[in-house]
Amino acid sequence: MKDYTRRNSINRWFHHNNSWKMKRFTNLAILLAIFIGNSWAAKENTEYSINVNGATRTYILYVPDNVGDKPELVFSLHGAAGNAANRSPFRTAVADQKGCIVVYPQGEDQYFPVLGGSIHGWNSTGEANEDLDFFKAIIENVAAKYDIDRSRIYCCGFSNGGMMTYSNASSAADLFAAFASISGFQLNEFHHHTTGARPVPFMHIHGKADNFVKYSCMPIIRDNMVARNGCNPIPEVSTVTGKYRCSVYEAGEGGFPYVYYEIDGMGHSDFTDKTPEGNSALTMWNFMSQYTLDDDCDKTLKWRLNIDTEGFNPAEHSWKVSADKTRYTYGTPKKANNADNNVYPSLQFEKGNYTLNFEAKGTTGDKIYVKIETLDGEEVLFCKSGKVGKKAVMPFSVPAFSEYKITIVKSSADDKFTAFSIHSCEKPATAENCEDDILPEASPEPETGYLIEIPQDQGEQHDDFTRTDFVAGDDYNTYVASNDLHR
Repeated sequence: MKDYTRRNSINRWFHHNNSWKMKRFTNLAILLAIFIGNSWAAKENTEYSINVNGATRTYILYVPDNVGDKPELVFSLHGAAGNAANRSPFRTAVADQKGCIVVYPQGEDQYFPVLGGSIHGWNSTGEANEDLDFFKAIIENVAAKYDIDRSRIYCCGFSNGGMMTYSNASSAADLFAAFASISGFQLNEFHHHTTGARPVPFMHIHGKADNFVKYSCMPIIRDNMVARNGCNPIPEVSTVTGKYRCSVYEAGEGGFPYVYYEIDGMGHSDFTDKTPEGNSALTMWNFMSQYTLDDDCDKTLKWRLNIDTEGFNPAEHSWKVSADKTRYTYGTPKKANNADNNVYPSLQFEKGNYTLNFEAKGTTGDKIYVKIETLDGEEVLFCKSGKVGKKAVMPFSVPAFSEYKITIVKSSADDKFTAFSIHSCEKPATAENCEDDILPEASPEPETGYLIEIPQDQGEQHDDFTRTDFVAGDDYNTYVASNDLHR
């Protein structure tokens, strides 16, 4: 605000004396540069080349002239087809203001199915790979020149850079202290992993008008991250009409928050002035800079279920819930589908040993059943039951990274979880108060959709059916259609 006031004063001075000659204007420009300070200057603004695993990689290092002792380091990852020179999405002006160092790495050619070819980008697999090796090499290069605070290294990115940010949140949670993504989320075709070395502080900014990295898919991304971090699924919401809706999913025990901004009118963009700070890069900085790698958290926490939190409606959060609210399923078979960016809910686990722990209140002796299986249902990790009123510990082991579906069946809808979480453990754990079991048969579901399907090869399909009211005693509903079923 101080610089802004000075700038306005000079502008008023210039307009009052607008008859000056061009020489006078040049002098004024110099004076303006002096008045607004050193925001145009930098201690270093250099492109570097380094060798990583036999390949030459480049990055731009930006060090503001006001950098202090033990400065923070921010990684800013460009989008697909972008480049380091874009300075996207973390603007150097924020580095000037905050005195942090920024690196702008250059991505290499990656094949993007949705774009139909190879373009500059990031190998956002969720696993350690050549790009993560590149980032580690950058850190060592920068640290050789500047005494950075290694507990305050942050990662943010735009579009495919945001996807790489999500990837780093899994594969490099012990390297970066906090993360922020704008207009980018992990696609399952890139093997979305969410269970990294620890829960992570994460901010996401997305435009409501983004139809490329689709805003409509964000609820699934949000739900996966909220569950992975063990957050409260009922957010604290603030809204400014015409600008944003901000949902803060507060950290649960041992975890970190997930903060989600939905921006009115914003498409697929790496910047918005509609956040509270009027600058999305500054908004990301203000979030990330709160955290360090030394912050306490439960590194064994991999996923926490909160379906019985008051006010939470699982059916609106990627859960399939039975009509009597006793059967809950999370996870769907893989479907390659560009229409929804190939985004779907699933549990992800790396190779290792785990325990699923729960406690519940309700009718003493009632059973609660839990089954975890691969998304295609071909392999069951375990199916066990535990009793209400006792803490249950259900051990399981994962042979290799995969995505899973979880099904939970309660004896009664009145039985409520007071705790439900999955944790990693170094050695196989001992089971407590549980036994191998099979899921009870699913109760018949009341009809919730149309019963008529027309094979596509029969011609043009019409879906404009009107369903009649259900008539008690009938075992079917009848339908009328305003058009022929097909022609």
